[in-house]
Amino acid sequence: MKAVNLMPPEGRARRIVLPGAVKDPAAAPRSLGAYGLLAALATGVLLAGGWAVTNRQLHEGNAKLARSQAAAQAAEAKVAALKPYTDFAALSKSRVDTLNDLIKGRFDWSAGLHEVARVVPKNVDLISLVGTVSPNANVQGAGGGGSSLRSALPVPAIDLIGCAGTQSDVARLLARLRAIDGVQRVTLSSSEKADGSGGSDSDCRTTAQMPQFQVTVFFQAQQGIVPAVAATPAAATTPAAPTPGSTK
Repeated sequence: MKAVNLMPPEGRARRIVLPGAVKDPAAAPRSLGAYGLLAALATGVLLAGGWAVTNRQLHEGNAKLARSQAAAQAAEAKVAALKPYTDFAALSKSRVDTLNDLIKGRFDWSAGLHEVARVVPKNVDLISLVGTVSPNANVQGAGGGGSSLRSALPVPAIDLIGCAGTQSDVARLLARLRAIDGVQRVTLSSSEKADGSGGSDSDCRTTAQMPQFQVTVFFQAQQGIVPAVAATPAAATTPAAPTPGSTK
């Protein structure tokens, strides 16, 4: 028998449904399944979004790497194209440095010989003039005119052999040679008169009063011209023969 509520609708008690309460107990399992489906969908959306962001970042990183590699290859190609120019520049610099070293190691013979020619008195005749940058230099055609005192200093020097009117003229020549700029020592190896007139090509004395002299003019040492070698003990001292002493 079906129950019938005889109370008027306005007098019936209203059912209060709380939020989250299930109106129909039989529909509770279906509501939980819907929530689970929504949670799974939300999780899938989040995973898809994360995968998309990660994939985009990876793609951008690969693109940057590709651009960097392309730029590096372009730079390497440019360097390879410019290598002949860099090699030529290095070769040019090396040759310039070599020339500078040669110039620094070159003695100014033009200035030295000009000064010697300028100070030689008129009554002095030279029959031999030999310039060397080292005591060990082998000068062809010197004719044995080199002085034995040449090895006293490892610097550029000029050996002079000639004749003068008197011994005073020889002394005047020595004083003038000492006044040349850059000369550090003038050494007189010998200055001798002959008993008679000269009879050989190496003797310039025409009268018994004319002395024939041998003089060595030592210039200041210059870096790079002559290696620093020690002079022999015999060369470092004055000659043993009774000849006029050296002047400094």
